[in-house]
Amino acid sequence: MVRLVLPLLAVLGSFSLPPVAALAASFDCAKAATPFEHAICDNADLSAADERLAKTYATAIGGLSEVAVEELRTDQREWLDYAQRACTRDAEPMTRGSYDERGIYCLNDLFNSRSRVLETSRMIEGIRVYPSARYAALPDPYEADNPDSNWPVAQHELALVQIDGDDGFAKNFNALVRAEGEVIAGGFGEQGGPETMAEDSSSDSTNSITIDEISGNRLSLAVNTYWYGHGAAHGNYTISYQHFLKDEGRWLEAGDIFAGKGWQKKLLNLVTEAAEAEHGDALWPDSLGDLTDVVTDPTRWDLSDPYGLVVQFQPYEISAYAYGAPTARVSWEALAPILAETADKYRYGY
Repeated sequence: MVRLVLPLLAVLGSFSLPPVAALAASFDCAKAATPFEHAICDNADLSAADERLAKTYATAIGGLSEVAVEELRTDQREWLDYAQRACTRDAEPMTRGSYDERGIYCLNDLFNSRSRVLETSRMIEGIRVYPSARYAALPDPYEADNPDSNWPVAQHELALVQIDGDDGFAKNFNALVRAEGEVIAGGFGEQGGPETMAEDSSSDSTNSITIDEISGNRLSLAVNTYWYGHGAAHGNYTISYQHFLKDEGRWLEAGDIFAGKGWQKKLLNLVTEAAEAEHGDALWPDSLGDLTDVVTDPTRWDLSDPYGLVVQFQPYEISAYAYGAPTARVSWEALAPILAETADKYRYGY
């Protein structure tokens, strides 16, 4: 006996669902009818991933409002449709045959990825949060004539943290996070591609916005993007932050932390010195010469270190890809001459 994808009838009631979703919570593999069902029943690792997903989903909806539960139900149905298409060779559900080794590996990865997303549904510092996700699977036309292609279908996943609440601060937070998600899904930003998440058929992407830290009035979010162009030597990624101010209902701005004439240039000099001291010869020559817009951008600031401001650089920005995404830390003591009067308020979330 294997749990299949969700305890769906128990949690989704009388909603109209795809054929697979109409199965009971405990799935009798003797009744498996589709290649998707047989794949779950016939592969031990995938069966285990399916069991994990069923339990994770049941846990994720616990304690949520009816509105939030309905959002997760909708997301789960959309994920199920995505899962049945993303690991085939034409982005359509398989109706006959069986998944090959690549397809089984792909399904296992999708199941575990969905579980990781659902595991972000939790309480944090008294705030109930849950994920809102979007998925897209498209056939790659450049791979269609290659039966041995490892990338026949483009897979895109985007998960955004949301707060379960109807007060003003939750509504503002959720709207701003969704707007950030639209930026990621709508143009891939720094990824460099013009396609939207629903149109890019030649790369895979996994993107998320999660809560990194809550400090009183300040909720700091980690924004992680990853994309892989089919056939490329490696993928690429970015790491950035957004800092939400509950009382003001907005993102943190540079002027909340720094002030004074020429603070931008002074900050650049301090960050340059810190980066050179920490990374030395790993830095590209002259790479720190024209990065004022980077170091003064609050989305590059990690505020979780009580002893200093951590500035995040992206791969390729100041060093080789293999070196990763370097950071530079400048002590708050060194930054004191250019701090705004409100700096401590927003650093500590007063």
